[in-house]
Amino acid sequence: MSASKRPGFEQFRDALIALIKEHVKQEEIDPFSPWLHVGDESTREAILHAFKSRMESTYGVELVVEPHLVSLDRPVESIAVQLHHVFNTIFLMEQINARIRARLKKSR
Repeated sequence: MSASKRPGFEQFRDALIALIKEHVKQEEIDPFSPWLHVGDESTREAILHAFKSRMESTYGVELVVEPHLVSLDRPVESIAVQLHHVFNTIFLMEQINARIRARLKKSR
């Protein structure tokens, strides 16, 4: 794993918003603005793909992005909440697996 400490929600949301700003070339993105107003579908898909790649390279944990998130009619913050929940679940599973592997290695 690249980073042993997972990001808190605010850090995670802020990283998503920063990436949105890069893709839509906009100074301000309100966390409560509608996700469907963030570019078109292909732009939102590109944002999610780029965010997945960034989180995976930073934390060494796969982020599973459900395809329905591209067209989910919710605020940006809601998208961040869903992604953060999935990321945390996978992050914790990876930490547990790493501990199990370490114990198995010691017992051999």
